[in-house]
Amino acid sequence: MERFQKGDATAFEVLVHKYQAPVLSLVRRYLGSRSPGVEDVGQEVFLRIWRARDTWEPRAKVGTWVYRITVNTCLNEIRRLGADKNRRVAGFSAVFGDDAGGDATADALADAHAATPVERLASDEADEALRDAVARAVDALPAQQRLAVVLSRYHDLGYEDVATAMGTTVPAVKSLLTRARDHLRRSLASVVRASASSLLSSDPEPL
Repeated sequence: MERFQKGDATAFEVLVHKYQAPVLSLVRRYLGSRSPGVEDVGQEVFLRIWRARDTWEPRAKVGTWVYRITVNTCLNEIRRLGADKNRRVAGFSAVFGDDAGGDATADALADAHAATPVERLASDEADEALRDAVARAVDALPAQQRLAVVLSRYHDLGYEDVATAMGTTVPAVKSLLTRARDHLRRSLASVVRASASSLLSSDPEPL
């Protein structure tokens, strides 16, 4: 970063090589994999990084600084599109892996590797219905809640780094994640109950 600030183009190339995949991943999951502007927004992020190089301070984490620029660029794109309803998160596994609904949603936010009964449901015949339901539920989250979940759950950022990337505080991030969990639990409860009921009521095949 110090070389980059001094105008070393090769240092910028190193940054692009290191952060291109994470940046595009965040853009894709925030704007939606079907958004036609993902690649363009990704390029805009690195243009902004180039222009904003003098704003980075040695005490700041480079990755968090890059995420902050990425978040701002995504928010600008959303405002440009002018319709939150057109945003789509990349799908069931983009944020929560194979977790969905009920207390499993809370577990997924707290522990990315937790195995739950819902994971087993999702791997059975209820998989497609749960995937669709979770995609809709995540899509319906308020923008800040969804962004906090994406940064925390998929990009493995700690509370402090999420707060820095979002330009907010650690208590605010915890509050966003708590509200996101509650929203998803309510949204998915009926789907999970229906899936479980369907499985439990199925007659076993004759031997």
